[in-house]
Amino acid sequence: MKRIYIAVLFLAVAVSLCIFEQYTVSSAYRETTEYLNTAIEEVEKEDYEGAKKTCGNLRDYWSQKQKYMAAMIDHGSLDDTSITILALEELANTESDSLEDELITAKNQIKSIYDNQKITFGNVF
Repeated sequence: MKRIYIAVLFLAVAVSLCIFEQYTVSSAYRETTEYLNTAIEEVEKEDYEGAKKTCGNLRDYWSQKQKYMAAMIDHGSLDDTSITILALEELANTESDSLEDELITAKNQIKSIYDNQKITFGNVF
């Protein structure tokens, strides 16, 4: 009887971790995409001060979320995204011509992480 309780407990923990992972990745995707879209709009309006502030807020947000996501997902894609996001504020400071391209790159990278972590038939099997 104890084995059944242990199995049920293990299953409950596993399901809880899966739900936590899905929630964390989904919320990080939504928030990060929101920051990136705002920064892209600011760059298109040539509001580099606003873009600098938005990129700084994004960096702070990403630094918090990355700690949790590093325990759950592939480090390669997460590290690439982190490098791109952490470089955005410096690009905004220098009003670099490549800022908008890097914002789009970061947006594509976070979308890739989100797509790879979703529970779908293809990802499960």
